[in-house]
Amino acid sequence: MPRQIKLPEKLVDCKADICVKLNTIYLQAPTDYKIFLAQLLRELRKNLKAPAEDIAERLRIGRATLFYKLKRLGLKYNELIEALKQEAEEKLQRKIERRERIRLPPKDKQEFRERDIVKKVIQRMKTAGLKQSHINRVINYWYRMCKEIGIAPEDFTEMDREQLWDLITQYLSDRADQDIDIRSDISIIQTIQKWIGARILPPGITQKEYKGKFQEAEIDLEHRNKIVQDLLNKYELTRDPIYLKAIQAMAFLFYTGSRRQALMNFTWGDLVRIKLKDFVDKFGEDRFRAVSTLEKRGLRWTKLIPYSYYEILPNTPFSPTEVRRIAKILKEAMMKYFDEYNHHTKLYLEKSKIFHIWRHTATRTYLRAFKYNRSLVAKLLGWIKESNLVIYGDFQLFQLLNIMAEEHDIKFVSPELYQRIRNAILKAQLA
Repeated sequence: MPRQIKLPEKLVDCKADICVKLNTIYLQAPTDYKIFLAQLLRELRKNLKAPAEDIAERLRIGRATLFYKLKRLGLKYNELIEALKQEAEEKLQRKIERRERIRLPPKDKQEFRERDIVKKVIQRMKTAGLKQSHINRVINYWYRMCKEIGIAPEDFTEMDREQLWDLITQYLSDRADQDIDIRSDISIIQTIQKWIGARILPPGITQKEYKGKFQEAEIDLEHRNKIVQDLLNKYELTRDPIYLKAIQAMAFLFYTGSRRQALMNFTWGDLVRIKLKDFVDKFGEDRFRAVSTLEKRGLRWTKLIPYSYYEILPNTPFSPTEVRRIAKILKEAMMKYFDEYNHHTKLYLEKSKIFHIWRHTATRTYLRAFKYNRSLVAKLLGWIKESNLVIYGDFQLFQLLNIMAEEHDIKFVSPELYQRIRNAILKAQLA
C-alpha cells in the first residue's frame, strides 16, 4: 500500500446526486477505507480513462481487491468515474460563470476589492510603502469610475484601447461639466494606470481643455428682476421671511460665485475699500465687505460683496432647514420662466441645479464685466485654476469681441428693485 495522504474533508467537490452519495459513504467509512478512496480518486484524476487494472497496479493491489473494497462500501467503479466527470463539469461551469461575472461592473465595493486585479494593485501599493489613506483614495476612485462608466476593473487591461480611451474621455468630460476640477481625476487615473501596468489615459489628455455642456447657462438680469419681483410680491402677501431669505441667498451666490454649501458656512470679514477705478465702476461703489466661504475640498476662500448688498444679507449663515426651503422656493420661482431661457439654461435647470446655476451666472457676468480677465475672475470667485473657467464661462469669438468692446456692470438686480428689497428687509427687521 502506498504511503498515506492527507485525508480531504470530502472526496469530490460536486453537488450532483452521485457526488453526494460518494461523499456520504466516504464520511461514514472507517479510516482505512477513507485512505483507500482518497488514493483511488487521486489516481483516477490523473487519467480518468485508464483501465481499472492500471489503477489497481498504481495502488499496489489487485484488480479483484479494488472491486471487492468498492463493493464493501456499496460503490461501483463506474460510479466513481461518473462522479469525477460531474465534478469536472461543475468546475468548468463555475469557471465560465466567474469569467462572465468579472466582466460585469462590481455590485458593491466589497466585491470590487475581491477582484484579483484589484487585490494585486493594492498589494503592489502596499509593498511600495504607500500610506493606507492614499491607497484607499485610489481604490475608491477606481471603484466609482467602474460604476459610473459601467465596466469591470479587468476591462482596464483587457478592453480595446481606443474603446477604453473613448469611455475615459467621456467620463472626464462629464465630470468637468459638473464643475469638478479634473486635474485631480487625471492624477488619480495616472496612478491607477501605473499600478495596473496599462495605458488607460489617451495621449495628450492632460493638455486637453474640457468645455462644459452648459456653457451658456445663466440667469440674466432680466430674469433676475422677474424672479425677485415675484418673491417680493409673495413676501408682501404672506409676510413669510423665507421669501426674503431666498432673495438674499441668490444675491449672496451671485456676488460670490459659491456653491450651495457656502450659504451654511460663510463668515463676514472686514470692510475693504478698493481704489482701482475700473473695478469700482463695475460695482458702482468702492466699499466692499470681505466674506470667507468654505469651498470644495475644504478650501477657504475670501471674496468681496458690495457693501450695499452686505447691508441686506444675513449676519449669520442659513440653517440646513432654511436652505432646503429656499431650494424649493427658488425652483418654483425660476422654473416659472423656463420657456424664456436659452437652451443651456433649460438643460441645467432640468437637472435641478437651482443653486449651482448662480455659479455659472456669476462667472459669465464677471468675465463680461472684466473683459474676460480670467485670472482676476478666478481670484474673485474662488476658482483654483483660471483655465477651468472655460467650463461655464466660455464665449464664441464674436461674442468675446463684443464683450471686450462694451462696458458691463455687475448688478444683481436693477437699482429700483434693489431699493424695494432693502425697504422690505429693513421693515422686517424693525417689525
